[in-house]
Amino acid sequence: MDKPSPSDRLAFKPAGVVIAVVAFLLTRGTVADLLVTDTGLAMEASAMFVLVVGFGVVLYGVNLAVSARDRAYARSILGWFVAGAAAVGVAIGPLAMTSSPGDATAAAAAVGIVGGGAGLLVGIRGAEADRRQAVVDRQIEQARLLNRILRHEVRNSVTILQGHTDLLFEGQTQTQDRSKTAITDAIARIDRAVDETRFLTVGTVDGGSTLGPVRIDEAIRRHAERTGRVESMESVPSATVRADRYLDRLLDELAALPDWADADANPLAVDVRDRHVALSVTAPGAWLSDREQDVLVEGIPEQERNDVDYGVPVLRLLVARYGGEVVVDATDEETTVRVLLPRSSRNAASGDAPGLASGTLWRTLGIGLAAGVAMGVFFQATTGTLPVIGALYGASVSSVGWVAHLFHSAVFATVLTVARSEAPDGFLGNSVGATVAAGVAYGLFLWFVMAGVVMSLWLNAVGIATPLPNLNAASLVGHLLWGGLVGALSATLPSLPDRQAVRNRLSTAVGRKLP
Repeated sequence: MDKPSPSDRLAFKPAGVVIAVVAFLLTRGTVADLLVTDTGLAMEASAMFVLVVGFGVVLYGVNLAVSARDRAYARSILGWFVAGAAAVGVAIGPLAMTSSPGDATAAAAAVGIVGGGAGLLVGIRGAEADRRQAVVDRQIEQARLLNRILRHEVRNSVTILQGHTDLLFEGQTQTQDRSKTAITDAIARIDRAVDETRFLTVGTVDGGSTLGPVRIDEAIRRHAERTGRVESMESVPSATVRADRYLDRLLDELAALPDWADADANPLAVDVRDRHVALSVTAPGAWLSDREQDVLVEGIPEQERNDVDYGVPVLRLLVARYGGEVVVDATDEETTVRVLLPRSSRNAASGDAPGLASGTLWRTLGIGLAAGVAMGVFFQATTGTLPVIGALYGASVSSVGWVAHLFHSAVFATVLTVARSEAPDGFLGNSVGATVAAGVAYGLFLWFVMAGVVMSLWLNAVGIATPLPNLNAASLVGHLLWGGLVGALSATLPSLPDRQAVRNRLSTAVGRKLP
């Protein structure tokens, strides 16, 4: 799996959209036609299964596109989706081709959906394994640096303490001042080593769960104050990155990489972009060795390299912890080290990952289905129009109408959640009343645009004469009911923990780390 970049982590995932669109095209019409080409119970049951799988794959693609997963993860899933569909198609495709042309088309779509769904399951497991391996690799790097610090800094300091303590006990007054200085320096080295190891152990244990939004302009200002470069500090936009209190350490280590001739000059350059913040240092000459470049870009090697200063692996590990990337541009005339850190929303909670967390997406799915059931029951009792929804997919039957209606409800609930997460701070409000009002307004929009215009055009396209726009009171009440329920449930139901949080809690409960 290719290495994700900060822009990968924050950007919309097109691979998820591709999965959703392909699955929707396969599901629409061709699969539902199976329900009307053969009235056998077994055929209807298998067609309904394929229909549910198809809509499920579409939902997964939509959620993947807006999730906290990076683009590399999404591309891996897309590859497995295509591979699964192709593999099943090769295996049983010839059997489908023996049917009549209409049945063969529907069967081919069913094969693509089921095969793609199976490929998704395999791809999810593989991508999750790659993600866990990346975490393990980072923990191994941290352990290597921790071992080096303990062996060199702490052990050497202890040796100094032992030697000079013996001199003091022997009463050699001529060496007392020197011994006191040496002991003080050794204690200071141990203190520094403890500070070094603190972020290493914290990063290993919590797996990034303590990360949250940190203002880059304030971190740059603190760095300038520590280094006495406040007067030369340039104005930095008020952007936030996903980091923690050790961001200050990252800035210090980055600025300390080259040997600066002008101590008053501010070495750090900051470029705030739409998806990430670029921090860079540039200095004349080839001041970064090949080994240091390897550590920054590839990681800490298994074999120890004493010619690489501690600051280089520390910088590497902190960038990896924040989900960033290190880029080195080195020539004989000039060398630039650039750190790319993902941006985060200003009001994100601690542990917030770019995109929608899996717990939020699962909660949204539940809310959408619950509101969809309530709306469907209302329609079934008042107008009986659910079979018309099934007609959108080629089968005017109640079962298809219900499945399609719940699918629409889940998708539109996800769209509302995405819109609320991307809205400016305070634009839609956070109170229960404001959330319900936003849901009702959204339901009104869906009634007028999606049900009144888009659905009318769709029904006319499939041969069912429908007025344009098709607006009626029952449909309005149903959509307002749906929007109000979505808003109320979104405001009152607690957020679900994501899978990693659940795994961490289970690990704590059983007393060992789960795979």
